[in-house]
Amino acid sequence: MDIKSLVDPEGGLLDRRIFADPEIYRLERERIFARCWLFLGHECEIPHPGDFVTRYMAEEPMILARDASGQVRAHLNMCRHRGNRVCRADRGNTRLFQCSYHGWSYTTDGKLALVPMVDAFGNLNRAQWGLVSAAQVDTYKGLIFATFDADAPPLREYLGDMAWYLDILLDRRDGGTEVSGPHRWLLNANWKTAAENFGGDGYHIASTHGSARELGIDTTTMQTRRWNKGCQIACGNGHVLVSWLTPPDGGPWFAQPDDELVDYMKAHAAEIESRLGEVRARKISPSAGTVFPNLSVHWLTRTIRVWQPRGPDKMEIWSWAIVDKAATARIKDVMRFVSQYRFSPSGVFEQDDMDNWIQVTGAAKSLIGRRYPANYQMSGNEPPVELDLPGTVKSRFSDNNQIALYMHWAKMLQATRWSEIMSAANG
Repeated sequence: MDIKSLVDPEGGLLDRRIFADPEIYRLERERIFARCWLFLGHECEIPHPGDFVTRYMAEEPMILARDASGQVRAHLNMCRHRGNRVCRADRGNTRLFQCSYHGWSYTTDGKLALVPMVDAFGNLNRAQWGLVSAAQVDTYKGLIFATFDADAPPLREYLGDMAWYLDILLDRRDGGTEVSGPHRWLLNANWKTAAENFGGDGYHIASTHGSARELGIDTTTMQTRRWNKGCQIACGNGHVLVSWLTPPDGGPWFAQPDDELVDYMKAHAAEIESRLGEVRARKISPSAGTVFPNLSVHWLTRTIRVWQPRGPDKMEIWSWAIVDKAATARIKDVMRFVSQYRFSPSGVFEQDDMDNWIQVTGAAKSLIGRRYPANYQMSGNEPPVELDLPGTVKSRFSDNNQIALYMHWAKMLQATRWSEIMSAANG
C-alpha cells in the first residue's frame, strides 16, 4: 500500500480509507502501537509493592504492577504456557499472578515462580519462561508509559515540547496529581477521529456543541467569551494541542469552567506561577491536546483519556478525572464533577463528539463515499501569535495540527527505524 498517497499536506486532503481500512489498521498495530510510548496509568493507582491494575496497550492486554522492590512493571497479560490471562481482576494487590488453566504462577516482576508437576517438563528453564514484559517503562510527572520497542527514544525525548505544556496540568501544585478509576466504554468509530479532534479542532465547537450552549451549558466563562483568542501548537512527534491566549489581566484562573475552580486557581496563583513561570501561568491556557498516538488531555476539565483501538472501526475509550493532589476534598469533587459532567459516556459535550466520530467512520466505510477525499484545507487567517512558545504555533481555527498529526502518522507507517522517525519529526 502506498502510505504516502493517503495524506496530501499541500492539497489539504486525506484519503478516507485511513478511518476504516483493515490493512491500514494492521500496519498501525505493527508500526505505531508496537513501537510508540503508550499511556498505561497513573502512579497513584499502584502506590504499594504488589499493587496492580489491568490495562491495554492498543489491543494487547497488560498488567501494570509495582513489584516487591517498588519498581513499576508492565507485563503482557498472557501465560507463557498456553496463553491464558494470568490476571482477571481490574485491580488489587498480590504476590503472584496465577494462570487458571494449568496453574503456572508468576511474581510481580514477571518471573516464572511455580509450575505444577515441574519434573514432568524435564529441564525446564524457568528463566526463559517469564511473562513478556514491555521493553521500556518510564514515568512523567506521575503518568506511566510503556513501549514494546527497545529502540524507542527515551520517554522525555519522545514527549519533546509537549512536556512543557503537560506540566501546566501535572505540575502546577506541590505533590502533583492523582486520578480516580477510569470510565470505560465502546464506540463504533476509528481511534484517530477522536485523537485529531482533541488535538486541535476548535472549528467544531459552535456547530457541534451549539445545543449545549443554548441550554446554558458551556465550557467557557464570561471572561473567555469577552476575550476569544487562541492558537494551535504542533510539538513534533505527532503531539498537538490547542490553547487559549489569556488577556492582559489573565492568570491561571482564565477559562476555568466553574466559578469555584476560578476562585481556587486565583487562591493558588502565586504558587502556580512560581512553579511554571509567567508564560504558562499567565499568558496561555491550554484547552485540549493529543500525545501521539492515542492519549488525549483536556486541561480545563481535568480529563485524560486513551482511545484504545478495537479494530479499524471501533475503539474503547478509557477516561480518568485528574486532580491536584494538594487540593481540598471539596475542590477535588468539583474537578471530578466537571470532568464527568462534560466529558464522559453521558457527558453533555462528549455525546455530541461521539456522534461526529461515528459518522466520520461510517463515511469511510461507504463504497461511494470513500472514493472522495476528506477536506483538511483550512489554513487559518488569524494574526500571528507574538509569544515565543515551544513548538510550531498556528491559527487556532485551521487544520494545521491535524495535518501535522497525520504527517507523523504516515511517517510512522513508512519508517523502518526510529532514527528516520525522529529526524523527520524534528527536521
